[in-house]
Amino acid sequence: MTWRPYELHPEAPVEGIPREAYFGRTRSEQMRSYMQSVAHSVGLEMESRDVIINSRRALGAAEFARERGRFDEMHLALFKAHWERTGKLEVVDDLVRIGESAGLDATELRRAIEEDRYARVIDENRRVASSVGIDAIPAHVFGRRYLVLGAQPYEVLKEVAERVAIES
Repeated sequence: MTWRPYELHPEAPVEGIPREAYFGRTRSEQMRSYMQSVAHSVGLEMESRDVIINSRRALGAAEFARERGRFDEMHLALFKAHWERTGKLEVVDDLVRIGESAGLDATELRRAIEEDRYARVIDENRRVASSVGIDAIPAHVFGRRYLVLGAQPYEVLKEVAERVAIES
């Protein structure tokens, strides 16, 4: 599996957009309820924030970690911080703290985030993703021919994986 950065809401300002303002109250509540039910069904705790964040800084921090062989640690730390509400992924100080916990140099990470060093990588990945119909996260591509968008139950992912195995 290869994780690629995808900036879902590049239009969001750094401080984010209130979820209800973006989706409306009803849709926002439906999304929150669905995500929590999926998470609970597999034993995860997910506490959604009331804003749609601008993930560009976090994506850049993850790319910094990838270059230093610490992507898996950083990826997990970012997810935990976001979903367990222990860090704001749009706040440089929080990203540096998270990066340090994943074994990254704080000074270099801060510089990379503040310079937006990985802008080209993030923008190019978004362009490529959009060109093949990806407009949601997560997005899983199986066998280079099946695309599954959004948070899906385990059974859906298993079924697609089994289909690819049979066809291979």
